[in-house]
Amino acid sequence: MELPNYPIPDLDVTLQEASRVLQLTLNPEQYQHYKTALLQQRDALQEVQEHLKNHASGRENWVTEEFKKRLLSCYDPLPTSTAIPSVLPSSKLKGDLAQIERATALLWAVAKLYSEPCLVEGDVATERTQQSQVFGASRLPGKNQDELKTYPDSLHTILTCREGIFPIQILWKPSSGEPVSPLPLNDIHSQLVHAMSHQAATPEQDPSIVCGLSSLNRQAWHSVRMDILKAGGEAAASLEMMESAILAVSLEDSPAPADLAEMLNTIRLGEKDGKCLRYYDKVVNLVVFKDGQAGMLFEHSALDGMVAGLVVERLWQLSESENMEMIKTQPNGLAPLSKAGSLHPKPLNVPLEGITVPEKSVSSLLQSSQSVMTFEVSSYPDVFTTLRGLRGLYDAWINFTLQLSLRQTLGDAAMNLIMVTPTHMRHFKHGRCDPTYSTTMKSHQLVIALASCIGPDNIPQYTNELFRLFHLAFIEHKNLIKATKLGFGVGPHLAALRKSMSQDNPLKKFLDPFGCPSIYLTGSDLMEGVECAVGNVYASDQLAVTYLGRKDKVRIVLNGKGTFASVLGNLRERFELNLKLIMLLALRYAIAGQMGAIECLLQDNEEKLVNGSSTEDEIKAVEQKNSNKNIKPDFTLLIHGGAGEEMMLNQKVVEIIEFALQTALTLGAQVLSHGGSSLDAVQKSVVALEDCFLFNAGKGSVYNRDGEQEMEATIVDGHGKNSGSVACLRNVKNPIKAARCVMEKSVHSLLIGEGAEEFIESVGEKETTVKADYFGTDLRFKELIMKSGDGKNNHPQTVGAVALDKWGKLAAATSTGGLVGKWKGRVGDTAIVGAGIYADEKLAVTCSGDGDVFLRQTVAHKVASLYNLKGYSLRQACREVIYNDLEEKCAGIIAVDHHGEAVIETNAGVMFVGSMVNGIPRTEVLRPMKGICNVIWETDELVAHLQSNPWTPGATVLTRKRMNGPGSIFQLVLPDYVAIMQGAQAVANLLCEKLGVQRCALVSMPELDKPANIKVLPLHGLEPNWKPKLAEEIEFNAYDPGYCSSKSGPRCEDSHLDQVQEKIRSRLPTPNAPACFDFHGDLSDDGLFPRIIRGEEQQWRIWEDNEHVAFLTPLPNTPGLTVLVPRKPHTSDIFRMNKSDYTDLIVAVRKVAHLLQDAMNARGVAIIFEGFEIDYAHAKLIPLVPQTNAPKPPAVAPQFCPTYKGYVTSVDGPPANEEDLSEIHSKITKTIPPQSWQDPLTHASSAINSKWYRNLFQIQNTLFHSTVEYFNNKCKYGYALTPITTDTISSPMGLGSDSEPVFVNMLGQDVYLADSMQFVLEYFLRFHDGLPGAYYVSPSFRGEDPDATHLNQFYHVECELLGDMDVAMSIAEGYVAHLTKAMLKQHSDIILNTAGKLSHAQELLKNLEGPLPRVALDQAIHIMPSSDCLEWVQEGQPQFGRKLTRKGEKVLIEKYGGAVWLTEMDHLGVPFYQAYIEDSGQSKAKAADLLLGLGETVGLGERHSTPDMVREALQHHAVPEDSYKWYINMRQVMPLLTSGWGMGTERYLCWLLQHNDVRDMQIIPRLKAKKFLP
Repeated sequence: MELPNYPIPDLDVTLQEASRVLQLTLNPEQYQHYKTALLQQRDALQEVQEHLKNHASGRENWVTEEFKKRLLSCYDPLPTSTAIPSVLPSSKLKGDLAQIERATALLWAVAKLYSEPCLVEGDVATERTQQSQVFGASRLPGKNQDELKTYPDSLHTILTCREGIFPIQILWKPSSGEPVSPLPLNDIHSQLVHAMSHQAATPEQDPSIVCGLSSLNRQAWHSVRMDILKAGGEAAASLEMMESAILAVSLEDSPAPADLAEMLNTIRLGEKDGKCLRYYDKVVNLVVFKDGQAGMLFEHSALDGMVAGLVVERLWQLSESENMEMIKTQPNGLAPLSKAGSLHPKPLNVPLEGITVPEKSVSSLLQSSQSVMTFEVSSYPDVFTTLRGLRGLYDAWINFTLQLSLRQTLGDAAMNLIMVTPTHMRHFKHGRCDPTYSTTMKSHQLVIALASCIGPDNIPQYTNELFRLFHLAFIEHKNLIKATKLGFGVGPHLAALRKSMSQDNPLKKFLDPFGCPSIYLTGSDLMEGVECAVGNVYASDQLAVTYLGRKDKVRIVLNGKGTFASVLGNLRERFELNLKLIMLLALRYAIAGQMGAIECLLQDNEEKLVNGSSTEDEIKAVEQKNSNKNIKPDFTLLIHGGAGEEMMLNQKVVEIIEFALQTALTLGAQVLSHGGSSLDAVQKSVVALEDCFLFNAGKGSVYNRDGEQEMEATIVDGHGKNSGSVACLRNVKNPIKAARCVMEKSVHSLLIGEGAEEFIESVGEKETTVKADYFGTDLRFKELIMKSGDGKNNHPQTVGAVALDKWGKLAAATSTGGLVGKWKGRVGDTAIVGAGIYADEKLAVTCSGDGDVFLRQTVAHKVASLYNLKGYSLRQACREVIYNDLEEKCAGIIAVDHHGEAVIETNAGVMFVGSMVNGIPRTEVLRPMKGICNVIWETDELVAHLQSNPWTPGATVLTRKRMNGPGSIFQLVLPDYVAIMQGAQAVANLLCEKLGVQRCALVSMPELDKPANIKVLPLHGLEPNWKPKLAEEIEFNAYDPGYCSSKSGPRCEDSHLDQVQEKIRSRLPTPNAPACFDFHGDLSDDGLFPRIIRGEEQQWRIWEDNEHVAFLTPLPNTPGLTVLVPRKPHTSDIFRMNKSDYTDLIVAVRKVAHLLQDAMNARGVAIIFEGFEIDYAHAKLIPLVPQTNAPKPPAVAPQFCPTYKGYVTSVDGPPANEEDLSEIHSKITKTIPPQSWQDPLTHASSAINSKWYRNLFQIQNTLFHSTVEYFNNKCKYGYALTPITTDTISSPMGLGSDSEPVFVNMLGQDVYLADSMQFVLEYFLRFHDGLPGAYYVSPSFRGEDPDATHLNQFYHVECELLGDMDVAMSIAEGYVAHLTKAMLKQHSDIILNTAGKLSHAQELLKNLEGPLPRVALDQAIHIMPSSDCLEWVQEGQPQFGRKLTRKGEKVLIEKYGGAVWLTEMDHLGVPFYQAYIEDSGQSKAKAADLLLGLGETVGLGERHSTPDMVREALQHHAVPEDSYKWYINMRQVMPLLTSGWGMGTERYLCWLLQHNDVRDMQIIPRLKAKKFLP
């Protein structure tokens, strides 16, 4: 394709661009003068424009002609004007022969490129003029203008070394008309070896003579050259041989300098104080050092840096591909020749007798006012790949960073500098580079914002506004580059306009700076074949900045002259730091572009600006949450980026991952907020995660063992009960889209491999297909290489999303690349509904972790089953599966239900998650805390534990249950901040109650590398009535000392307080707004704070709202210490405020903290609640201002204050004694029954706030549901709804227990409230053939006086089952084990805090792994140690038999280790319905009591199976038969062998909690002679 001619510029476009640049660089007055001069010269400029049009018309590229003419007319020495040095990467060649071998390889590569020029760029449609003038070309000096001359027939190169100047043949031409080809390596190598074996050069052969002449001023060299040519002879012939060479190669005597900047100068000028071996007239000089390091020097008049870089890179690649071991050396060191004849080069003679040669050292050309420096910035290869992935972003990153660094180095003077980015124009005929003036108003705004947001720790806040400014600056930057590339660049045009102007033209002085810009920035984002290069500086004050991108780093070369040379060190330092900082901003932008989210993020930010700030939204969400927790949110969205083992992630990486999660979350939330479906939202979020290289899905997918990607995905429509899955995809960009396609356009649910890809193409989804290299990432390749043979995958990083939309519909989506090094064809849980993903009309779930385990365990379906079928809460269901079913396997689950409850649960070391709940977005790299000791209080999100190194006894740390997140509580999103501050209130009240202190203080100070936390400090030694208590000493710290304290400081001067006040108020939206002096209390209150609020006291007010006032204290211990008070008076014990006032106060505290951090340029703000100076609620806020360039403050010595001394501090104490901590922990956490049942009138109200009864309610709930679960799910028993009244009582023994019957008259009928409905269970068991058992949980009654082991109304768990007594005992043991496991699982903390141990329950479970011991009554009697362990069943009537007393039961319990069955009781001592033991002569019953805790806890027996047996037993027990006719008839209708048992729940709970009084086991007691409400 023929390239177009360079276009003729438009005058208006050029002047508009010039005006844009000058408006930035001139002050307003200067710019106005320019506008005036422009108006005056407009007609003259138009005439010049017409002349230019005529001149340029019909010419292929008038710009390049003029550019080359200008360069070739420059008289300056080439080394310091147009010579471009570059460093080649190190070679694989090492050792003594490295220099010659490397030179051989490079010269062969030159020959290869010369003979096959297409190897440089292939068929790319760009100009080839520059490339045609690389080899075989020289810049010959002229009188007024140099000449670029090419020598197309040249076959040799020129070697310069200390031995002389040698022509080295590198090409050969077989015959006339045939193309040239490279000489073999052997031939080139032998010539070099031969040349280097010569003696040192004679004066006539000294290469430094001619080379030195080529470094002269061009006119001076022209004069000498003409003299040589006129003289003719050997010197002229040698000179012509040199000029016609393909290139010049220098072999240095020394190794390359270690410093790259010094190496660049050496390549350009030669060794210091050494002989010059560079022949500058050659367009290309190749330099090879003694150690094999190499560089090249290019002549800029022939080619630009871009083409030079392409040539060098290809040259390096070709040279490194050659195997130098192929050269077989002979004993004399010469390689065998492959061509006929000898190729032994001879040194050229250049006799210069009679010719005047100026004396000037080349090294002296490097002026003292010029300096070159280099540095490099490294990062992950995938980071640089991502930056390069968005066209123009890499260059913009360097450009904006340079602008910021210049501003920081030079101050406002940097705004006056013109910066140029050379932009290649090779798509035009003979195109070179045109300047783009890349400083813009938008880049200025970005730079100002960057400078202001970089904190004292050199870490910027990457805000939404910064993202927006970066976007605007980048778009403008790209547009300028694009305009230049389209031929609208103004540099050449301005040069033509300037050239036409006279020196006195008023416009010329404004346009002259365009001809010599202060700063040149040029480079390449990826050039592996160039280690380093530098741009030359032409003007006296100029800076050339070159960047060269490599796979894992970028190298920067700074070349400064004049004033720039003097500040180069400072600039380099700032530039290096800023590159790292702005890289993170550019990377965020690149990731957003990769995820297709730039416009969405900008729109999201715009909507926040229009509709209200995010902080306001957060406040509304908190208020809504506090007012009504049952309100369903508009929509809910959760996403995850995988769960796995602990990863070593630095904070910068964490923040980038969180940004990517935030981006995916925003995309999905945008769909939902606009009324879109949950299905579209989860797909949108997962597509974004697939498009991001950070996650193991889509683009970031891992390699299988064959080095390929095989991806899988599933999407589930919970409302539509539909799903689509794909697996083993290799070329589909977004597997989740393919899954959606399968769901909606296929009759199948799962497609895999080629079949899936063919289906996707068949339905018109071809745009989703990409080449395999799209998925290639360095991170994943390294994971494959490093993968151990055990198949372990530390962080699978599956991605997923679940959502509930405004219409109540649920959906889930998930995608993954699977496991590193997996077998080809492996399908994981992600592709299987029910394993890694599930959704229905009630909930949506996605999982991450060990996929093969998830498949085997059908994890997602188990969560759904627990939620839908067993009534678990969503969080309980997730926890049950993770901690019970999966045991130690790594897992993470996100889920949402139809109520909008959102759950994130994981046992993994780290999990990437994001959520949008109640309109509040959260994203984090979640690291759950594990192994926290001495916990005294916790919620699902927060935990408080005793500090191991307390400042005062009982000091407690409150933090979130994760090790990540911001270090300051004020950086938490508002709902999380309010939650932790409300948690502090709860913890403080707990400490006051349990430790008996009057009040607690709060201290929170951000700490490096620690998540946000609060210290709640009990204040020991206070009297009940408030009295002022002040610290004995004062202190003052001008800067952050590494801790905070509530001590007062010395009286600050008013003038200083004025300055600080002004500094802080300047950050307010209306700094000069009049103060409000409203006080919401008694106007006669003469306290200090009321007087300040009313404006009656001198003050330095910095902030206020309708409810609060903040002011500087005149006694600060650090500058800016602020006191915040409510306008409504409260006592100084802030924790005693009601919830509403407390929440308002802490929200105000957060606002003031943000103001102080911003205004004082603080690293954070500390907060203290204390209140012993003034008895009025107030918070102290302490800005932590670091000292500039100072080391970290020294560690503070531990302090310990057993009693309150009038101040509190963040300083830690010495390590506490473990026994002391344990004692305090027990004191705080021990739950003791209040025994409020002793006062029936107050019990109902006091129980509501009792920790004991709150715990009891939870335990009772678990008891009931676990009972149902055991009998219904495991035993398959039927539930019996039983009445509580009965007529069947005819004995003082009641229905066979030792209780008195409870007689009542109900509706005129005399009945009993029986202590068992055992008979009813036997009755119901006959209603369902084959039913194995029946059960109930119901109240039972007894009539005796209540005591520690008896209640008048208690709750029975009873069952009746088919089978004998042994079967019943087995079922009873199974029930006790099941119930105990459930209690340990769900309430171990309650048990521990009440019983003080868990071992009794754990030991029982161990004993229940087999049958419990059984002891017959007669055997037990012989064991008893004393007579009070036994008693007659009925006093004075030994015929009824004996039984154990409570003491006897405890003896038996202790002897058998906690639980034992007492069996074979005397039959007249048990109810008549218990069966007889065969051969006992009707003296012994088939009955047993399970002794546990207080004693008998379970009573069990086998029943008479026939009517006759019942009649016989009734007669034996002297019980009238009439009342039991129905009982006898039941057996006549259906005889069954059954057994049954009952457990008193209160006695079981007494054992569980190791308590000794059943009266404490009922929330609503029913005790004889006492009336309880309700």
